[in-house]
Order: sequence, then C-alpha cells, then structure tokens
Amino acid sequence: MVDTGQQERSVRSHGYDATAHPAAERYEAYQGGSPEAERVVFDKLARELVRVQHIHRDTAGAGQLLRTFHAKAALGVENARLRFHDDLPSELCVGYARPGAEYPAVVRMSNAGGTERHDASPDLRGIAVRVQAGPEETHDLLATSFPVSHAADAREFVAFAKAMAGATSAVEQAFGLFVRLPLSVGWGTADRMRRNVWTATRHSVGSLARETFWSRGAILWGRAGPVRYQLRPAPGGTPAPPPDRGDPDYLHHELALRLATGDVAFELCVQRYRDEGRTPVEDGSVEWPESDAPVVPVALLTLPRQDLDSAEARSAARRVEQLAFNPWHTTEEFRPLGNLNRARKAAYEVAAAHRLGLRFSTPGPGRNSLLGVPLRAAFGLVDRYVPWHRLPVPPGLRDLVALRRTLRRFRLIDPEVPETPPRPAGGSG
Repeated sequence: MVDTGQQERSVRSHGYDATAHPAAERYEAYQGGSPEAERVVFDKLARELVRVQHIHRDTAGAGQLLRTFHAKAALGVENARLRFHDDLPSELCVGYARPGAEYPAVVRMSNAGGTERHDASPDLRGIAVRVQAGPEETHDLLATSFPVSHAADAREFVAFAKAMAGATSAVEQAFGLFVRLPLSVGWGTADRMRRNVWTATRHSVGSLARETFWSRGAILWGRAGPVRYQLRPAPGGTPAPPPDRGDPDYLHHELALRLATGDVAFELCVQRYRDEGRTPVEDGSVEWPESDAPVVPVALLTLPRQDLDSAEARSAARRVEQLAFNPWHTTEEFRPLGNLNRARKAAYEVAAAHRLGLRFSTPGPGRNSLLGVPLRAAFGLVDRYVPWHRLPVPPGLRDLVALRRTLRRFRLIDPEVPETPPRPAGGSG
C-alpha cells in the first residue's frame, strides 16, 4: 500500500503532489477489461512461475530455490551512488529526481537465465539498482541487455519460461522453442519471440561494465508521463585485461580486475513517450526508436573502486543476494506501466517470497493430484458430521491436508483483497 505520510513528506520537500499527475490508467489497457479480471490471470501466471522455479532447482541440483530468472550474479555491491545531473531538464524534475541530488544505491549484475551456467553461454545480462532516496523510500530500477522483451505481454512471458524450463542441452532447448512454445502461443508469435531471443543472446559479452541495459517496459515519470530508461556505459572508464572466456565466472573476475583499479560508471537515460503508435506502453516487444523518443541523460550511477574479493565485499554480495528487487519498489510518481510490469508485481512478490521461505507451496507427488479429488469429496462429507481434529490421527491429518487444498483452491487462506490495480510499495521491500 502507498504510505500516505511518505507521500505528504514528498509534497512538502519537492512541492509536488503525486496525486495530481494524470492517472496512469490513461496510458494503460487492462487484460480482460478491468483490473480485477487481469489480476485473476496474473495470479495464475505467478503460480506457474513458482513451478518454473522448482524445475530450475531440480535441473541445477541446487539445494535451495534460485531466482526464477537472473539466478547467477556477477556482482553485488552496496556502496554505489546515483547522482542526478545539475542540468536535469525541468520537466523531468520529479520526486527524488532533482538537479544535483545524490543517493546511495545497491547494484546487482547478473546473467538472465534461471540456472547458473558458464558465463560464455548465450544469454541476456541484467542489472538491478536499488536507490535509497530516503529512510523509507526506495526505487528499484531493473534493466536487461536488449532494448525490448521477447514477450509482448505476461502470458507470452510465462509461456516462454515454461517452454524453456529445465532445458539444458541443445536438443531440449530446440524442443522447447519449436514444439512447446508454438503450442502455447501459436506459430507466428513463437517465431517473433525466437527472433528476439536469438538476436539478443548472440551478442558476445566481454565485460558487463561496457554493456547497455534497457528497462523492460515503461514507468511513469510524474507529470512528464511515461518513459523507458536505460543504463549505458559512461564515457571513459577503467580498462581491464581481456577476459579469460574459458573461466566459467569470467564476468565477475573481469569486473573485479576493473574495479581494483578505478570506478565503473553508467549513465541513466530516459526516453519520453510520444504516442501509442510509436512508443507503445502495453506491448513490451516493440522498441521505442530514438528518432521518435530521443535519449536524454539524467543521472550518473557510479560503482566506486574496491576489492571485490575482500571479506567485506563478499559479505555485502551475500546480503545483496537476499534482496528481492521489484520495479514496484517505488512511489506513485514512478509507477510501472504496461501489462508486463503489472504482472511483475504479483509474479516477483510470489517468487521472491517462495525463494526466501516466506510462503510455503511445495508441489506434491503426481498421485496426489489423481487421488486428491475423490479424497477431498469424501472428507467433505465426513466434515459435516465429524471435524478433522476429532478423527484418529492418520485420517485427521489427511483431512487437514484436503481442507488446506480446498482453501487454496477458493482463495480463502488470505482474506486480504488483492490490489486492483497494483500500487507501488512506496518504500523498502
């Protein structure tokens, strides 16, 4: 929920009322025709992503659940800084985005896959930045190394994840791309998704410090309207020896060598919305051309010189791994927009909570699915006359399991009404 006290503090400190900007819904179209109908779809997709987490864990032989995506980190630091340019355009001066304002930031850089593979494997790369704008205000910026998403919306995104889950060999990947994916989304859509993925992953990465990262979808930038943002290498930069591509972790080691001798910096830039034809909000698979939406530099993200192999840096990296980055960790002024971003709120929260052990949902054996229906029906009759706690222990426990499944099926475990439409967290997550 939005912290109204925090919003009032923002008004007092910046002279800007977050409730006064044009409604975000002006730029959005909800799947199913309403936020409530769309939320039902997103909840189902979130549960399917949890199943993908389990497949990744089982495939990798990991002892614990990994992130559904971006499982392998190349960098995790807590001492970065984000400083807005002194000449920030006045129309972009919103909330924490103020000329000369500087904030501490946490940065995680990673491969995009759901398993920990060799760094030379074809893959996208990602960066996640958490800006600490105040004691109770954070803003998460998430971006990947390709201008657009392979998926136009959340349904396509989850279909691709399911099609590729557990695929480690070339044969398994081909089966996922050419059989599973078309069966889920159709041949035309599958072909477009494959082209985007191949184009994005064929790029050979020598250093994450020299990569450009684009946001997946748009965010609101207050009264300025929707923007997409990117983090691109700042001019100059510290050189480093050529990476050893035979090293499965060369991206981390290359960054360690580079940061041992100097800072690494990225320029935060935005592209402003023009219209739904040239700069669509709902379709994440369409690039915003720079000819229509020029790139405007707004801030500098600096990773200071440091020893990534020191005990202090390793401890910081472990703490960063426990964070759950989410584009909805922000305020109303910077609300994420579009189908993909709205789906990310439900999906990221469920996946992160499951990974960190904050929720329990352990898939049972297949026989339970087959026998569960008649058993639940039988216990439903028994419960009319004898409650579960008065049965002998073995059948009483089975009755309790059946009751739990029934409650989950009808969404009666959590009485809190889901957010429709989703709202920014307004602070740390």
